[in-house]
Parts: sequence; C-alpha cells; structure tokens
Amino acid sequence: MEKIKLPPFEKTELDQYIDEMLEELRGDVEVYEIIKQTLNPTVKMVRENISKFIAFKEDYDYCRKCPGVENCRKATPHLQLKLVNDNGMIERAFTPCHKILRRIEIDSKYLYADFPGEWKESSTKTLDKTSERNRVIKVFSQLLQGGSNRWIYIKGGHRVGKSFLLATFVNDFIAIKKEPVAFINSTNRIKELNDLAFNEKERFARSIVELSNVPLLVFDDFGNEYKNDYVRDTIVLPILIERAKNRRITFFTSDFTINEIGQLYETSKAGAIRAKQLSRLLKEMCEEEFDLSGLSLY
Repeated sequence: MEKIKLPPFEKTELDQYIDEMLEELRGDVEVYEIIKQTLNPTVKMVRENISKFIAFKEDYDYCRKCPGVENCRKATPHLQLKLVNDNGMIERAFTPCHKILRRIEIDSKYLYADFPGEWKESSTKTLDKTSERNRVIKVFSQLLQGGSNRWIYIKGGHRVGKSFLLATFVNDFIAIKKEPVAFINSTNRIKELNDLAFNEKERFARSIVELSNVPLLVFDDFGNEYKNDYVRDTIVLPILIERAKNRRITFFTSDFTINEIGQLYETSKAGAIRAKQLSRLLKEMCEEEFDLSGLSLY
C-alpha cells in the first residue's frame, strides 16, 4: 500500500499561526492577566507551548460561561485546567472548580434535599428582589446573624418560587454556619415516617430525633401530606414541639394559611384541641405569614 504523502508544513505558516494565537491570548485581557500573574512566561516560552496556552484559554472560556454543575459537558467535568511552570517547563494540571467544591460542601450538610439538584447553586445574592421577598430575606438575615430564632412560614400557590426561595436560604445557611440541614417534601417524608412507625420502629425513632434536632429543617409543601390523628400527634407535633423548645430554626412552604392548617388537622372531634395546639404553635413561632402569591422566581 502506497503511503500517503502529506504536504510539507512551511515554517512561515507555522510562525504565522503561532503569531495569530499569541494575539488571541493578548486580546483576552482576563486570560492574559492570569497567565502573566501566575506564570509570567517569556514570549519564547509561550511560543514553544502555544497549544497548552490555547487549551488553557479554551478551558477558561468554558468555565467563564459555566452552564452549572449539573450541566458541565467538559471532557473532564468539574475540573479546571491550570498551567504550572516547573523549572522552565510548562506543565498541565487539573484542579476541582470552586463550584464543585462548594457543591461537595453543601451536599455533605444535607440530611435530606427533596428538590432539584441545580437549586443547590442558588444564593440570595443572585435572587431577583421584590418588596415581599426582601421582607423574607431580612428575617432570614437576622436568623443568620443570631438576632432571632423565629420560624419562617411562606404561603402561596404553585410555581411562585416558595420552595426555591427556601432552598436558596438553606444554601446560604450551610455556607455561613457549616451545619447540617434537612429540606423535606412533607407529603413523601411524613408518609415515609408513618410507614416506619409500624414497620421499623427503631428507625422511626431515630428519624424523629434527627428531624427534631437538625439545626435547620424545612417542611416543603406543608399541609398536603396525609393527615390523621396519629400523624399529627406522633410525627408532626412531637417534631415541632421539640424544635420550638430548643429554638431550632424551622421553615415552611404551604398552599395554606396557618389557620387552614389547623382546620386540616382537625381529623377527629377528639383531635380538635391538638389541631388548635398545632396552629397556635405555628403562629407563636412564625409570628407572621409571608404571601408570595402572584410572584415567580422562574
């Protein structure tokens, strides 16, 4: 078989290509400054390693327009290319990006995270601000600073951003306090606890203690869970009473007002007093209800 002969690559063409790549590097002020500050290479060094420098620029470009941790499509996801000057030799190295490091820290603190994974990238700094959201954010800021132990109760219809807002608060809480949290879907987790109460009593007891003592607990979609006297008196009230006693931060999102929650938990004539105890506890600890009806965070 006759070998294919490739046309010679003239040096002048190669030099021209390298010159163009050098200009491309110089034209990107941000990348150029990083290279200068971290490596301070000579022009000769850059020319001899132009492919590595261009690879660094392309990698940096991708990360600069980061699509989010969940959507990273790099050949080496969540790793950033770095260039290292090793005694005059330019070498490539990879390090985890700051977003994946933050995600790892956040993931390690969530006992439960019943929401889409991409929400873990949200922070209050990136939220669109409205007067009602600002009121909630102000209360949350006071909680972070230790100036309050009140609870937060947010009501409103579907897709107005209640859950997203509280997930954002939880992310900020983790970033600042470095403490465990639990964000539970009330319907699914309360059903799970109810099943455990009959089938795995030891695990049920551990779960109740865990939810009663975690530094921050969110009941998402509160009020839509299955309700009966047993659920109210053995799961919901014991957790909330213990949390109130120890001033542990607790958040709620709901389609219902606190008064309506009390009515929904009047699951029997005998249970009416306990249902009133629940609504009274919520009013006392939350102090007020924030209404996000008509707003949207999406």
